[in-house]
Amino acid sequence: MQQKNMPRASVGFSPLAYAITVFISAFLLFQVQPLLSKFILPWFGGTPAVWTSAMLFFQIVLFLGYLYAHLTSVHLTPRSRLYLHLGVLAVALGSVAFNRLIPPVSLRPTGADNEWPLLQVLMLLGATVGLPYFALSSTGPLLQKWFSESFDKSPYRLFALSNFGSLLALISYPFFFEANWGIVSQAAMWSVGFAAFTLCCGYCAWQTYSLSSKRPSAVSITSTSSVSKSEGSVGEIQPSGIIEGPPSLFQMVKWIVLPTLACIVFLAVTNEVCQNIATVPLLWIVPLALYLLSFIVAFDQPKWYSRSIYTMVGLGLLFFLSNYSEFLYLASDILNRMLGRSGANEILLSKLWWLEAGVYFSALFCMLVVCHGELAKSKPGPGYLTRFYLTISLGGALGGILVNLIAPYVFKTFFELTLAFLSCALLCVVILYSIIAQKRSPMRLGLFGLGTLLAIGTCFYLIRDAWPDNDSDSTSVQHEARNFYGVLSVNRFDRNTPEDIFAFYSGHIQHGMQYADPMKRHLPLTYYGQGSGCEIGIRYVQQKHAQCHMGAIGLGVGTVAAYARAEDRIRFYEINPQVIEVAKNTQWFHYLSDCRGKVDTVLGDARLQLERELKSGANQQFDLLILDAFSGDAVPTHLLTDEAIGIYSEHLKPDGLLVIHITNTHLDLFPVTKQLAQKHGYGYRRIYRKETDSLSRNYYILLSKELQFLEQVADEIADLPEYLNRPRSVPLWTDEYTNLTRLLR
Repeated sequence: MQQKNMPRASVGFSPLAYAITVFISAFLLFQVQPLLSKFILPWFGGTPAVWTSAMLFFQIVLFLGYLYAHLTSVHLTPRSRLYLHLGVLAVALGSVAFNRLIPPVSLRPTGADNEWPLLQVLMLLGATVGLPYFALSSTGPLLQKWFSESFDKSPYRLFALSNFGSLLALISYPFFFEANWGIVSQAAMWSVGFAAFTLCCGYCAWQTYSLSSKRPSAVSITSTSSVSKSEGSVGEIQPSGIIEGPPSLFQMVKWIVLPTLACIVFLAVTNEVCQNIATVPLLWIVPLALYLLSFIVAFDQPKWYSRSIYTMVGLGLLFFLSNYSEFLYLASDILNRMLGRSGANEILLSKLWWLEAGVYFSALFCMLVVCHGELAKSKPGPGYLTRFYLTISLGGALGGILVNLIAPYVFKTFFELTLAFLSCALLCVVILYSIIAQKRSPMRLGLFGLGTLLAIGTCFYLIRDAWPDNDSDSTSVQHEARNFYGVLSVNRFDRNTPEDIFAFYSGHIQHGMQYADPMKRHLPLTYYGQGSGCEIGIRYVQQKHAQCHMGAIGLGVGTVAAYARAEDRIRFYEINPQVIEVAKNTQWFHYLSDCRGKVDTVLGDARLQLERELKSGANQQFDLLILDAFSGDAVPTHLLTDEAIGIYSEHLKPDGLLVIHITNTHLDLFPVTKQLAQKHGYGYRRIYRKETDSLSRNYYILLSKELQFLEQVADEIADLPEYLNRPRSVPLWTDEYTNLTRLLR
């Protein structure tokens, strides 16, 4: 604690200066994450893995910033610490002024086989924002340390304030900044904000040093703790909830393990919900917001964290999720019996994606509050504050490494989620046991017994589902794989029936199907079958030309190759090498192997490859180019900008046809494509088809500059849903400006 003979901060230097600086630094930290991710997202095909890879980078740099804060606080004199930190701020500000927060084009991926996307993301972010982010990362623990030295107040509310600033930045970015400014303008505003932060932080550093130089030579906080230790008060819990004295080994292990588990469960739930349950744009904001909110709940007021409530509710939700399908079927049956519904009027809770996502997010929040609440209960006195934050950041970095670096190469699915849930269930039981160990009572014993049963049930169902029975006569999983771009799977349905079929999935989005029967496997299915906008476009150009050169952005299982004649050529562009492997594997799919025309597959981001081909003089002169990359949540917006359409136009013949597949459950992409068509002088026709036995619901817009096409082909949108008929006004999408919020249904 601060010595009574140490002078308080001067009247002109109030805690508000620290609060403002901490808030600005936290706001900038979480503004730059989506901003930089949006800059580099197009270079890696718009995959959600770019976001999680960026999170890994930011967690590692955060750890380095906390390490810097700890070492300078422990080993440097106030004068040396002041000069060093002012130097760090100056260099970081110079970095921002030099690169303007714009990633260097020289580090863009080239599409080579030996490229490692994760390493490229880390290098890009390091070159662009490494130093500024390092300076911002060190601010939280440093200012809280300085605050504890200057004022007789707990610094931990500043930690809660920093998480509030991060939460505000996270929520405001997609709905305010991204919606109103392009990324270059956003980068400029962020740079101005960083300059303001530099001034505020420099002011706090100078004032803290000035105050320390006026203090009489007194026992420091750290040495006071050492005295307490010699008096036998190691680990003593004060009324404030702060444990005074040097941290024990067990305490430090908790500081690492708890944030590691919290980070793993946060990232694992994000992957599961956003890729396997609900491909809803911007849904990733919810788990990250809950992650930040859990810190606020845990550290702002100790009374906000009730150990028994959060552990029991969390265990109940984990138990429900561990056997979700069966429990939901039972709940649906009970609900329909109560309401007297049957047949076509039955309520199918399993169809409600938001219900499953809501249960996952509720369980996530409970587990995060448990982890961070237990962390807050073991927080040390101010003398060990920087060590505390250092170990927390180490735990977060370890969690990111385990999920992003290790899990994709060890597991074929998101199995880390199962391990995280098992660990959380065990943690909850340990906490319930510690509650009854403090004071036994019938209620506490009952809670412990119920919690233990829920944990055992959770573990049973999770372990059972980890080794599913794959020997069904009609349905089986043929293949599962995972890489930087996500989880892929091939399923077989209706085996030993005329409808025997193979289906390819990316996450839970279906990207192609084909009959197993050799007599039927030539039939194009899903979004590309008879009557689809894709078929209409292909048949039109084939009627005009005896030999057609067709291009397709997005391979899937190569369904459109079924339309190629012997004289035709078709060129696929695909960013995920595992998708190419699946499409070419004749154990499951034969569209490419059975294609009568010539088939080429190009690995890499389609736009980058098309740009490269233009620069090398290899203009493809397509008769038809199909864009088929917009059905999931991670819409690769860089393929639908003014500049992208310009590239496609150069690769098309003058009478060429641009076919854009805009089927999406949650977005209306027509206003964007309409703007682009008008900008580049295209007429357009829209084709919408409802789902049938042989055709998935599909929505296409066909762009052409040829009057004959526009006269012969009419719009077919009589069945268009209401949300796709709403008038929407959206700005022209460019490489600098894209925004999905205005397109949400």
